[in-house]
Order: sequence, then C-alpha cells, then structure tokens
Amino acid sequence: MVLVQQCNTYDEEIILKKVTELFTAHGGIEKFARPGVKVVIKPNIVSKKKPEEAATTHPSLVWAVCEVCRRNGAHVVVAESPGGMYEKALLKGQYRVSGIEDAAKRAGAELNYDLSVTEIDNTNAKNLKKLNVITPLAKADVIINIAKLKTHGMMVYTGAVKNMFGAIAGLEKAEYHFNMSEYSDFADCIIDIHQSVKPDLNILDAVVGMHKDGPTAGEPIEIGAILSGCDAYEVDMVGMDIINCNPSRVPIFRQAFERQLVCADVGGIDVQGDQIKCPKFVVKYNDEMKRLHYVDGILGKFLTKIMKPRPVFHKNKCRGCGECVRSCPAKVIRLDENKKAVVDLGGCIRCFCCQELCPFIAVEIKKPLINKIVVRKRK
Repeated sequence: MVLVQQCNTYDEEIILKKVTELFTAHGGIEKFARPGVKVVIKPNIVSKKKPEEAATTHPSLVWAVCEVCRRNGAHVVVAESPGGMYEKALLKGQYRVSGIEDAAKRAGAELNYDLSVTEIDNTNAKNLKKLNVITPLAKADVIINIAKLKTHGMMVYTGAVKNMFGAIAGLEKAEYHFNMSEYSDFADCIIDIHQSVKPDLNILDAVVGMHKDGPTAGEPIEIGAILSGCDAYEVDMVGMDIINCNPSRVPIFRQAFERQLVCADVGGIDVQGDQIKCPKFVVKYNDEMKRLHYVDGILGKFLTKIMKPRPVFHKNKCRGCGECVRSCPAKVIRLDENKKAVVDLGGCIRCFCCQELCPFIAVEIKKPLINKIVVRKRK
C-alpha cells in the first residue's frame, strides 16, 4: 500500500502530524521503532546543498521521523554516503549545510561518522551477488529510507529506489558508473543495491521536488505531497504518476518491470489518501536513441555517437574547485591552465556525475541540434 498525503509546508508541527499518521497507516510505530531496536534513517544528501535548493531531503522530515522513533524508545542513527569522497570532514559539512545535523541533534538521534563498509551477500541480485555497503545500513535492525522526488540526468527520475545508491561508500560509486556505463546495466546495479539493503519503510519527500535538470542543478517545484510505503518500487510508481513521468522511459523501472519487481500499471497498486497531480513538472528523458528504428549497424553507431546528450561546462560559472575531476568515473575531465574544467567527450560515458556534483551549477546537459530535429520529426 502507498499512502499519499497532501502537504504544502515544511512546518515541523504539520510534518510531525503527517509522519505520525503515516506510521499508523503502515502498521503502527511499534512495527518499526521500539526499545532495543536500532533504526537507521537514510536521507538523500547528494551534496552540500541547502534545504531550500530542493536537492536534499528536507530536514523537517528527518527531524520528525527521528523524533517519533526516539519517542518510542529506539536508538536512531542518521546515515548517508553522499556523492564524492566519503570522509568525516566532508560528511560533517554536508550534514550541517543540509540542515540534517541540527534536525538529528534536536531529535536526539546520532549522526553516523563510521566510514567502514561491510560485505554482504546479495542472493536476490542479478549481477552484484556480493557488495560492500556502509556499515550502519548493514548492521541496522530497521532501515527507513527518506528520499527526495527529483529528476536525474542519467536515470531520468530519482526517488526511493535510487536513493539506496547511497549505501555504497564514496568514490566506489564511480567504479559502478564506469563498469556499468550502459544505462540498463547501471539500472540493474541500482536495483541490486536496493535489494541488498531493502528498506523497511520508504518516505518520499515531494512537498517540494526538483524538476528539469535534477538531481542538483534543476529548479524547485511545489508538488505538495508526502508519499510512503513499505515497497519502494510502488512508492516511486505513484510518485511518477503524480508528475506524469512515463516509467517505461525510466531505466530503473524498465529493468524492474523486466525483473517483475513491480506492477507496470500504477492502477494495480493499492493507493490510499489524497489525489494529487503536478502537471507543470518537467521531465527530461534520455532514451531517444532507443526510440529510433535505424540504430543498428555502422549508421546506427554513428548516429548514436553524434546524437547523445553531453555535458557542457560553462567557464563563466566554473570556479576550478576540481570536484568534477575527482568524481568523474571515466577520468576524462581535467582543469586547464586557467583552472577551468575541460572534458574529453570521446571518453565520456554520459553518467553526468559532473553535473550532479558540481557545487556551482557550471555543468549543463545538452542535446545536440540533430538529436532535437530527428526526435521532433519522429514524434
């Protein structure tokens, strides 16, 4: 069952009421938090972003979930591995700027600084039968996943399922990107990771989401909803329905349908609560190549190469911080003599980590003119 609650504010009193109601709807707080139970809260802190930028889980939701669980006697830990390096100093800054440090402290929850990983068996995986995940998630009694509804340059949409990529520590994420540069392979990787640390409850922050050039460089947009459910795939299916996003054009869900992990028709999901739609939400798809009928052979390879979306670096915005250089899985970005980022598109795998992790929004994903012309003609 997926619960949809209308909520147009991050006022903590109202958020606390909504969170209390959603726990009741999903079997009661005792199902998730009680004395002797270690509850790990997994928010989305993709990078050092302020709450009003809508790139991270809003701290009021983190505070409310921690507060309710602590009141019921559980030991609560907030744990995340954002993009880039997994280091204590960087993690402290990300907790602080996102507002989650203050939220956790006020609720009496612990912030995780254990940087170790734990190898776990993943028998239900398609490819990743063993993997290393951050220790607090591996050792949790209960995992509560508090994701943010956003667009995503590579995966089109990010929500509850994609948020569990944060179970992988730091730059090891880049290895997955590099070794699985095909979008379908990377989508299966995300699914395998989610299956390995399957959360007990998923809460989707859609009070204010991010559309257009998410997950960090897009625009905040008011959606006015909190979604929750024990099945992350169902939560995301309902989230995509609210923003009119076609799940068959979202790589993770194409693979999830193939693996029969969720019903491909949102009508087959038990949805309760409020009816909400956000018609102004803009989703940018990246599957135009798969929609062409002539992509086989030499001509197809040539067209694919020249029509793929690409990262464009705006030198007037680039500060030469080098974050894109450090986070590039393919190692094809460098700083020139003027300390401006330059990319070798020949080796670029189009994962768009540079766009996702640039703190100055200096990277834009652009589609070549020929892509726009061909796709427009075939619509």
